[in-house]
Amino acid sequence: MLLTECDWLGDIIGHRAKLSPDKEGILDLDNNINYTFSHLNDRANRLANFMSEQCGIRKGDRVAFISRNRIEMFDGIFACGKLGAVFVPYNLRLSAEELILLMNNEEPKALFFEDLFSPVVHQLKNNINTINKYVVLPNDDLNSNDVNYNEVIKYENNAPVKCKDLKLEDIYLLIHTGGTTGLPKGAMISHRAVLSNAMNNIVDWGLSPKDRVHLILPLFHTGGWNILTLGLLMVGGELLINKDFTPKLSLKVINDYKTNYVFGAATIFRMMYEQPEFHTTDWSSVRWVMSGAAPTPVQVMEKFWEKGVKICSGYGLTEGGPMNLGTPVNFITLEKIKEKYASVGKPFYFTIAKIVDDNDNEVEPGNTGELIFTGPQIFSGYWKNQEETNKTLRNGWVYTGDMAIMDMEGYISIVGRKKNIYISGGENVFPAEIEKILYQINEIHECCVIGVPDEKWGEVGKAVISLKEGMTLSKSQIIEFLNTKLAHYKVPKYVTFVEEVPKNSVGKIVSQEVIKKYGKPED
Repeated sequence: MLLTECDWLGDIIGHRAKLSPDKEGILDLDNNINYTFSHLNDRANRLANFMSEQCGIRKGDRVAFISRNRIEMFDGIFACGKLGAVFVPYNLRLSAEELILLMNNEEPKALFFEDLFSPVVHQLKNNINTINKYVVLPNDDLNSNDVNYNEVIKYENNAPVKCKDLKLEDIYLLIHTGGTTGLPKGAMISHRAVLSNAMNNIVDWGLSPKDRVHLILPLFHTGGWNILTLGLLMVGGELLINKDFTPKLSLKVINDYKTNYVFGAATIFRMMYEQPEFHTTDWSSVRWVMSGAAPTPVQVMEKFWEKGVKICSGYGLTEGGPMNLGTPVNFITLEKIKEKYASVGKPFYFTIAKIVDDNDNEVEPGNTGELIFTGPQIFSGYWKNQEETNKTLRNGWVYTGDMAIMDMEGYISIVGRKKNIYISGGENVFPAEIEKILYQINEIHECCVIGVPDEKWGEVGKAVISLKEGMTLSKSQIIEFLNTKLAHYKVPKYVTFVEEVPKNSVGKIVSQEVIKKYGKPED
């Protein structure tokens, strides 16, 4: 008898529990509770049965979560996999108005929410008709009319659950894009994509049951699930979780629990090295530190290199997997990492990448073009948004909108956004090139360069800059420095100093928000 897809698909935690039932899979740092894979599977079965019998959840139905990084989020994703339902984690920073618009479009049948977000959920209840069950995830004793999750997880039916007709192309996750312009779009991530991303993790990074990782990205973000997390759990490694990221705790976890990999955004690593504990942390267990979401200034990398830590960059986007590009850190020396610090690496094992011109012709190494991806890890389109899907997903390729260049060794560097290029006096200017130079100035904490209108040149540059605490710097000093490094037309005409450069929920500077707030031709 040939196996069909439904014989093995969807039940990630059930298969792991059969292989290593007593192995610890997740450590909840907030409550100091270890969960074995058998325990995790039992919780997922109880929740899946509750969702099926009490919420009417069937294959393809959406199940919404609004929560920080808690064990219940893992119950949810594993239970949805067993049922063939779609797991939908919402960005914690969204307003009630934004959530109402998204949920009325995505029509979840159940909403699980942390009691911290009760005021927002209260506003949802009179504006969303599809939700037939609200379940609250309590932090302490709770007085609520909603179903208490502490009772749900004790649901008496813990029989194994399996979706009988699940297919690889069925949607598993609905992950919202960064929403740099307008309302976030729901990227549909299939079971095929989840498995392929996990395999990219395992094959490229050599994840094993002996590995231990502290999750520091939020679980409403694609990186929270698809970078290290699910791949690590599939191979039987141990994941450490807690509700809120703090740099002090992250350093303590590295020191005390001897974790092996650290993945985060540049902002996170800057916060880490600014802590006094950074200098006393034992990094000997850490095989590598990888930064994504935004370019990492070399000054930040140098702090880690001085400790002998292999810190490097990667690149990915929700639509692409996000396992797209990464420095092959396990196979190169620290000296090679330093040499290629400005690169975001090479394509992962199952990822195919090309750099193309405006006619979709692949450019030669050393030339600039748009970075595009294909492979089994890519998304399936945007939820109920065919127009935007057609713009991004064309002939099986994800068009990133990022301009890139590949060197003769196959290392790819991002030089800017295709849509974020501004034209000054007929010359294309890539903000990322200028920002890279600005970060060489020691006093600068964060920066973003944008184009603003100019009567003479059409557009000129404007640098929006925050300084390190206690530091001072003048516009003239910045311009003088840039004039020694860049062509004159690339040097920003305007410099604005701000307390904080606008960022999204994972610490990525959002150029569209910078433009919205500071996009006038003035200092």
